[in-house]
Amino acid sequence: MKLPRFLENKFLRDTATLQVGSMLTAIGNFASAAALAFLLGPREQGRYYLAIALYTLLWCMMNQGFVGATVSQVAAANARGLPIKVAAWLAYLAKAYLVLGVVLVVVGYFLLPPLAVRVFNTSPDAARWAIWLTLTPFLEMPKIVLCAGLQGTRRMLALTQIENTQEISRVFLVVAGVLVLGGGEGAILGMLASSALASIVGIEIYLISRRENPGILPPMREIVSRVREVPLRTGLALGTKLGLFRSVDAVLREVLPSLLLKRFGTEEWVAYLRIAQRILGAPLMFMVGFSRTALPTLSELAGLKDFDQFRRTFWKACLYSGAFISTGLLLAMLFVRPVLRLTFPESYLEPVWVMCLILLPGYLAVSFSIASDTFYLVSNTLKAGVIICVVGFVVCAVAQTWLAEHIRTTGPAWGLMITMCLTSVHFVYAAWWFRHQRRGVGGPTVPTAAELS
Repeated sequence: MKLPRFLENKFLRDTATLQVGSMLTAIGNFASAAALAFLLGPREQGRYYLAIALYTLLWCMMNQGFVGATVSQVAAANARGLPIKVAAWLAYLAKAYLVLGVVLVVVGYFLLPPLAVRVFNTSPDAARWAIWLTLTPFLEMPKIVLCAGLQGTRRMLALTQIENTQEISRVFLVVAGVLVLGGGEGAILGMLASSALASIVGIEIYLISRRENPGILPPMREIVSRVREVPLRTGLALGTKLGLFRSVDAVLREVLPSLLLKRFGTEEWVAYLRIAQRILGAPLMFMVGFSRTALPTLSELAGLKDFDQFRRTFWKACLYSGAFISTGLLLAMLFVRPVLRLTFPESYLEPVWVMCLILLPGYLAVSFSIASDTFYLVSNTLKAGVIICVVGFVVCAVAQTWLAEHIRTTGPAWGLMITMCLTSVHFVYAAWWFRHQRRGVGGPTVPTAAELS
């Protein structure tokens, strides 16, 4: 009886589908890190990761909340049976991505070299490679838009197929680029090639999905026709607030520790930290399935104003996913040293292991914060989330910088661990909000751009 009931639950089916895709992504991340360790060595691999960190920092400064905002609005429109609104929001995302891409290229050309060399003491090569990566939004725009449509309408199998194809091609093309060109620039060009390929595959899979669900997914020509007529300001406030929330998290966890390690330490330790993040991030990838299913699911419940089901779904998603992922993290630690011996050069073993031990408590804490950004968006409390994020950013950035300056090898890892532990603040705020929210009055609603402007 349990198996049929499990299969009848669309939330669990969608989550399981995305979990498989996340597992393949984690395997791809680890495989590419191991391959680059042998092909590039720790110093060149560190420069490659620094280029990615510099690009990510610039992208976060440009804001990256438009995808999540679009998915929430597409899910709400789909729940109400408004296909025209679905097409309009996807057109908005396409326009926003193109505009951001233009700004990113211009700003990156002038800002990245002095930022990389004078502020973070990185090599000019890393800055040049980061400038190349500013082409990514143009290459990935079709894939991003169509994947938002698939996620918002909960077509998770098609979404996973696109992303798995990109990850498999990324590993192959990054390694091929290094073999052909013999350095980090080959890995960067391989990443760009995989982004272009993902858009081509995304278009084909979207067309197939639309033939299966013609009444749900809008035709591509309708999305394109609405790009010019949809004003950019439509989702600007919503995307900006959500983007600030996610950008702060990305900078503190993926960008600042690596750049501080280079500023006060060496490129080799950048590689060790990023590899440790990849290892511990593998079990954490299972959060992606829960999180990306939670966003459209909670948005639908908000659109239907079902407060009780919204609350139950949120807590179940957080607690179940946290317990599952924490168990996976603890089990994974038993195999880290043997796997490192088998897959990485001997010089990587001890530094990466030390980094993993330092980061473990932070990753355990983060495993329970599956849907914190989704909660703020759907409960219409993004302003509170922004305030918490800004205060947290200042505190965590100061702590990371102080530790990096005083402990030049593992200091940024200690700072990163503290940063991740502090994500529990969002969990505490959600508990407070549910406790004080009066049932049936002011329940969760997917906010429109006009409401948030």
